[in-house]
Amino acid sequence: MENALSVGDGIYQIQVPITDNPLGHTLVYALESPGGLVLVDAGWHDDNAWNGLTSGLAAIGHSVADVEGVVLTHFHPDHSGLCGRVRDASGAWIAMHEADHDQFAQMSADRDADWMNAERQNMARAGADQAEQDAFVTAMGEEVHVGRDSAPDRLLADDESIALTGRSLRVVHTPGHTPGHVCFHLADADVMFTGDHVLQKTTPHVGNFVYPLEERDALAQFLDSLRRVQSMNVTRGLGAHGLPIDDVAGRAAGLIDHHEERLEHLHDNFGDDQITVWQVAERMKWYKPWAELSPMGKHMALSEAAAHLRHLVARDLVAPVPGPEPARFARK
Repeated sequence: MENALSVGDGIYQIQVPITDNPLGHTLVYALESPGGLVLVDAGWHDDNAWNGLTSGLAAIGHSVADVEGVVLTHFHPDHSGLCGRVRDASGAWIAMHEADHDQFAQMSADRDADWMNAERQNMARAGADQAEQDAFVTAMGEEVHVGRDSAPDRLLADDESIALTGRSLRVVHTPGHTPGHVCFHLADADVMFTGDHVLQKTTPHVGNFVYPLEERDALAQFLDSLRRVQSMNVTRGLGAHGLPIDDVAGRAAGLIDHHEERLEHLHDNFGDDQITVWQVAERMKWYKPWAELSPMGKHMALSEAAAHLRHLVARDLVAPVPGPEPARFARK
């Protein structure tokens, strides 16, 4: 079965597999440009993904050598992983929003002893015990990370235009899922490439990874970005995962409502207790019971809990409780 198809308006969609991941694949989009093709995202970083990308390009009558550039919605490895191989094969430029450049550098850094110890200390401040720290460090040591050869060489700025053949892509900065996440608006087709900001079915992950409270209010950024996209009245959305979105504004509104409900539920579940960030995560609803989550699943859940906690503090509904680490919080 071919893994590429035309979705209309001169847009081609290529399914690039993500090996051993329940998401299945990243949807990469190809559009004609003055120098050949511009890709929206590139896909995961292994031979299986590379074969998916190259066969998909062949199915639409092109090769990797035709790629002029790659515009990245964000730095995550299922989006940026193949950039180095694409650039080696074609000389393409790789563009990412400035706010995600440091994030990419951290993601591609070596997982040495100092890094592992810093992660242990970070988790301890959240209230994770030694066994949970050990499980996470072991899981991280087994993770495959993006190579530095995929690092972007061009900055994207909000409202910048990327030249295509006879038209252009407008960069729309939508922080939240990552600090530098961007969507791309193709105005003449009334289409937005939404990356992981707005997805047809899945609720994008929004997390803070510094405990107990990170300066960045990731959830506030995400909600503001959703309102911005909602106000643009774009009809069709093409996300990096899942089916096309028929009503981008409506789906954005649904995501806002979802997070407001989670905030209310979390606030109620504080009761009269003083709890750590780890205990906040334990009290939130996840796709399976907390005890059944994998170490990496708990780490992602912890970051999302921290983002919701951070936002409740910003709304003056929850406050830190003075005392030794791990930090504790109580409802106001």
